[in-house]
This record gives sequence, structure tokens and C-alpha cells, in this order.
Amino acid sequence: MAIPSWPSTLPPPIGQVGNLGTEQLYIPPSETQFDDGPSRARRRSLFDETPRSITLKLTRAQFVTFREFVRDTLNCGARRFTAPVRQPNGRLGQRTCRIRGAVSETDQGPTSTVAFTLIVQDW
Repeated sequence: MAIPSWPSTLPPPIGQVGNLGTEQLYIPPSETQFDDGPSRARRRSLFDETPRSITLKLTRAQFVTFREFVRDTLNCGARRFTAPVRQPNGRLGQRTCRIRGAVSETDQGPTSTVAFTLIVQDW
């Protein structure tokens, strides 16, 4: 089964100025303590995952598209997808992503603001 793509009618999930960034650049290693020696650390996954805080201001039509994409295409956020995300060098690049946790929506009359955590693989 093919991985779905971020809808082209939506703005790229790069967030708004002031809410960009991440609280951690990578998932910290798992540490095992031993009675006789130093602890050992190892990676938790085979690839890097970077959580990005995303807030998008959408028109009503874009919000309907976003809602259908998250609920129907992504099975309420359970599936991975490809999306154009801002890379560390500042350019947009296609990466495999997933949404972690809930997506919030704030109704502002003619627009809606959605906020969610985007997990980007190999950011």
C-alpha cells in the first residue's frame, strides 16, 4: 500500500512564525544500568524522528480538506504520510511523517487554526 501524500491544496506543515521548532532534536537513547560498571546507552529506533510543533491557519475549505485527510486518509492520524517540511538548511524537502497525539482546532470565523505535533523521520 502506498504512503499517502500531504494534500497540495493545504499549506506545507511548516507552522507559523513564532511556533516553529522542537523540544528535542532526536529521541534520547535508552540507558541500561548495571550493578558492576557504567550504564550502557543504545538508540531506540533505526531512524531519527524529530517532533515539530505545527500550527496552521486554514480557510474553511482548507480545514475541510485537512479534516478529511487526517480522519479518512490517515485513519484518525494512525498512518504515515509524506509531506514537504522545512529542513535544517531552510529548504523544503519531502519526508515521511506522522501525527502524534491529538489535533486541536480553534474556530476563528472565516478561518480555523489547527495545531499538532508532527513527527518527521530523518529530519
